[in-house]
Amino acid sequence: MRQQRELAPCLIGTGTVTELRDMIRALETVETFDYAYVVDGQPMNTGRATLVKLMADPESSTMLVNGCLFLNVASFRYLTFEEVSEDETVFTLVGDEGVQLEMRVTEEPQQREQRAAGRIMEESFDIALRARFDDDEDDDLPF
Repeated sequence: MRQQRELAPCLIGTGTVTELRDMIRALETVETFDYAYVVDGQPMNTGRATLVKLMADPESSTMLVNGCLFLNVASFRYLTFEEVSEDETVFTLVGDEGVQLEMRVTEEPQQREQRAAGRIMEESFDIALRARFDDDEDDDLPF
């Protein structure tokens, strides 16, 4: 008898992810958002920001500076997401010691759809360009 393979999770509309790759994939859908930085249930900082860099790097910090979020998913243990209405999704990144970063997407669904299609197209072309240009650029570096 043939053993069936184990299935990967399927999360539609709401879910919790712990894998860094899944966290990045979910957050790639975000651009502009309202945020609340919460420690032990107490809001420490709130506002509106734009996600300008998304990474998984154990040596980099997550920083929100001048309305720009440089988000390192390695700063958090897991991410939850929930569609609270047709036009609003809430992401919560949970770290250690009661730290949470809540992000409420503030852009229109049409903007997300246009941006997502554009990102897919950009990535397709970027991969080929990076492979060709990265080797040339590394030769010029002094280290």
